[in-house]
This record gives sequence, C-alpha cells and structure tokens, in this order.
Amino acid sequence: MENNDPDRWWKNGIIYHIYPQSFCDSNADGIGDLRGIISKLDYLVQLGVDAIWLSPVYPSPLIDAGYDISDYYDIHPQYGTMDDFRELLDAAHARHIRVIMDMVLNHTSYLHPWFSESASSRNNPKRDWYIWKPSRNGKQPNNWRTNYGKKAWQYHAGTGEYYYHSFFREQPDLNWRNPEVRAAMFQVIKHWLALGVDGFRLDVINLLFKDEKGRDNPIFSLFTGGKVFNYNQPEVYDVLREFRCLLNQYPGCTSVGEVFTPPPGNSRQAAAFLGNGTDMLHMAFDFSLIFTRWRASSYYKAIRNSYRQIPPGGWPCFFFSNHDIGRYVARSRFTATHKYDKARLHALLLLTLRGTPFIYYGDEIGMENAEIPREKIHDLYGRLFYPLYKGRDGARTPMQWSDAPHAGFSTVEPFLPVHVNHKQLNVEAQQQSAHSILATFQTLIEIRRQYVALQEGEIEFLNEGNRNVLAYTRTTAAEQVVVLVNFGSSFKKVSLREGGRYTVLYSTCPEREVQIPDKIRLQPYEGILLTVTPL
Repeated sequence: MENNDPDRWWKNGIIYHIYPQSFCDSNADGIGDLRGIISKLDYLVQLGVDAIWLSPVYPSPLIDAGYDISDYYDIHPQYGTMDDFRELLDAAHARHIRVIMDMVLNHTSYLHPWFSESASSRNNPKRDWYIWKPSRNGKQPNNWRTNYGKKAWQYHAGTGEYYYHSFFREQPDLNWRNPEVRAAMFQVIKHWLALGVDGFRLDVINLLFKDEKGRDNPIFSLFTGGKVFNYNQPEVYDVLREFRCLLNQYPGCTSVGEVFTPPPGNSRQAAAFLGNGTDMLHMAFDFSLIFTRWRASSYYKAIRNSYRQIPPGGWPCFFFSNHDIGRYVARSRFTATHKYDKARLHALLLLTLRGTPFIYYGDEIGMENAEIPREKIHDLYGRLFYPLYKGRDGARTPMQWSDAPHAGFSTVEPFLPVHVNHKQLNVEAQQQSAHSILATFQTLIEIRRQYVALQEGEIEFLNEGNRNVLAYTRTTAAEQVVVLVNFGSSFKKVSLREGGRYTVLYSTCPEREVQIPDKIRLQPYEGILLTVTPL
C-alpha cells in the first residue's frame, strides 16, 4: 500500500530522523552534510522510509548543536548551500521521500540579529522581542531554573537588566507574548513551506510561553526539577491552532512536537498538544515509553495510557531513541543480556503498534552509544557535567556504513570518533545477512506496507498485565494481525483465540514453523506476527 494520500501518509508512513553532522560526509571535512544525505537517499528507499526529519541545518554558532539558530532563512555553510538544500528536496521528492525540518521557536542564538538589536538598548524596538526583567531586590528577577538546573537569568551589563534563557545563556528565549515575534516566526515557517518542505518537528514546544507575571516557581518544584510557571502555559495552544491552520493550506504537510517531561513522562501533557485531534499538532512525542522498565506489563501500561490520552481524531506516534536521550540498545534494560534480540523486539514493537514510527539514524543496524574521550566531547552538557554526565555525543557518532576507516562516513577523521564496534556492526555487513537487525527492520517495514491493519487498524490488547508477554491484535474489516512479544529469557506458552487458523507472517526466530495451533510456545525474546483466517 503506497502512502501517496496527502492526508494519510504521515499516519501510515515511517519517519527517519537524521542528525546531519553524523550521517554522511561528502566533502572530506569530517562533518556530515546535505550532499552526503543526497548520496544515501537510495539506501533510505531500500530501507522503506517515507520521510526524513533533519535536525537543524540553519546557520548557528553551534553552542547547542544547531538548536541555537542565528539565521532562520539560510543553511549553515558546514552543511552546504540553499542550492544543496533545494537539490535534496527535489531528489527526496523524486523518490517519494518527504522532508521534515526541525524548527526552534522557543529561543534563538545570542548572535541572531534580533537579539543584537534587543540587547543594544532598553529603547530598541526589538527590546520586547525577548524576555527582559529588572533585578528584584538586587538579585535575579525570580527563581526560575534552566532545563539543566542552573539559574535561568543572565545579567546584561550594557542595559542593566536580565534576560531569560531556558537552556544555555547563549540561547535567549523569545517573547511570544509580543505579536511582532509571533508574526516574524510565522513568516519563517511560511518561507520553508513555500520552498516545499513537508512539515516540521517543533523543538521544546511546551516551553514557548512563560507566566506573564513572572511568578516564582513553588519551592517543591525546585527540588523535583519540575517547572510550574515557565512552561506548559495555556497560551501556546492558540499559537498551535494558528500553526495548524497554516499547515492545512499545504496538503500533505505534517507536524510533531517535542513535549519533553522528566521521568516517568506524562502522556496526558503530551496529548494536550494535539488539541481536539485535528486543530493543533498532528503528533506529539510522549516520552513515557522511553522511561519504562523492560517488562511486558510495564510496556503495556505505558502504551495503554498513551492511547487513552489521545483525543478523538488524534494520532499517536512512537520512538525509542533520539539525539538527546540516546540509543535504545545502550540503555540498561537492553545491555544486561541479549541486547540484539531485544533490538529486534524493539523493531517489531515500533513497526506494529498503532501510531507513526520514528527511527533514529543507525537504530536500524543496532548502533550503540559510544564512549567519547573527554577531550573530544562537543556537547556543552558533557563539558559542564563530566564525569557525572558525559553528554549526548555518544548517541550522535558517525553513521556506520562499512568496516572501512571512519566507518565509511568520511575519508578523514570525523568530528566525533566512530564507535569501536563499527568493524563488525555496519550497514554493508548487515546487508549480507538475512538475520541482521537491518534485515529485521526491512522485512517488518515491507510487511507493514503490505498490511493495512498494521498501518491504520484498531489495536486490542489480549493479555493485560502479563509480566512477560505483550500480546495485541491490529484489525481492519478485512485483515487481522496478531502480535506476540516475549520480553523474558524463558519459554512462554500463549493461548490464542479459538475459531481461527494462525499462520506465521514473521518471527524473530527464523526456525519458527509456519502453521500455528491455538496454543503457541514462544522462545526466549521471540517476537512473532500471525495472520488469522476464520475456520
């Protein structure tokens, strides 16, 4: 089933997240770039994805890996030119791959001309484009903290006031209560839509507005790391309704919002950014499953809760890795034992749950977080908190294309070291194996494409609360697929519903028999798809 319907592709399709610095270096400078992505589009076609989401490629001083934008209308020279970007758009679209841009609305770089003007004088017309406050009794305006726990107000000696920054001081927050800011940012969005991009991933969208009165956060929130008055303000919903109305003018455009919350996540909060299901974001990232224990019953509860919060007409999405939280294979629940068996189960879950799957580059071959020597750390978080926290670079290492020097990513030493396992774990090696993690992803993507039930069918859980086995069906009027996932290290018996003939569509254990009776014995860490034919 092809995903050409502009109103359905983002529900039925698969979105692949590219961290551009790390995907492919085309000009031998050790940094990935747009032409490198173009050179790998045919690989993405073979993998079977429907869209790519690019982390920021705009001009930036790269204090925070491009999430500190100094010009919203151009491309950072290390990635290429606007002509290269147009070529990427055309080449991707020619292959029926859509392109989603990362968009940072909450803050800019301190080098953005808007902030330079804002900081030049209290009387500058752009002064109110950012959040400025005078001192309070000779101290900071209030007790707000950054997302990493530091004081969030930076004193500016030139004008004698403080400006607010949710992240680093080089990333001043925009004042979205100013209608001029709102108009300017919507103009940016229109610019990229006019170029032909197919949607946006909105960074930290729940931070967009802060309390107008600047009230102190309650003391308890300071100890828990939470926020009350400097995120999740209701005014953001009006902005997203306007945003959705704009995107609706461009058939096929979609959106997904990062609604980050600390562990254990908050499905209700994420779903709130979908509005009534059709008037705000198309999708919102819910981090609850990321923080869930490796146990079938825990996954069931997290997934069920996520579905329950989705409004009528809304649509879920799922992911297991990204550039901030790291790779799924490297988390403790995977690394203890059988990490690659669990990686296959991850692929099966991601591609059979009801909702749009997001694949982080390299996850399709089981890439792991790398150990980065302190002297080679780029991520400012890693520099600030080493060795307690070594930063996010370990999940941003070069894509492992082959066993060649530098993993085939570049012909020179990359900006980050490649993982030491690239000689064994790489795309070329896995393309030669029918049982590789890459083959698992490719097979499941192809099965998903063939069965409408796996794209848009209803989901029903069959064994609620089972500690070891997660079981559910995906059903349309014409099809039913049963999904069984054994999270445990021992054999597990599962009774299937009577009245049907069960045929194996796919199993992570290649020796599995084709025909199944109404009782099945799952092998350790086995995931299986069954089709059902009425007797």
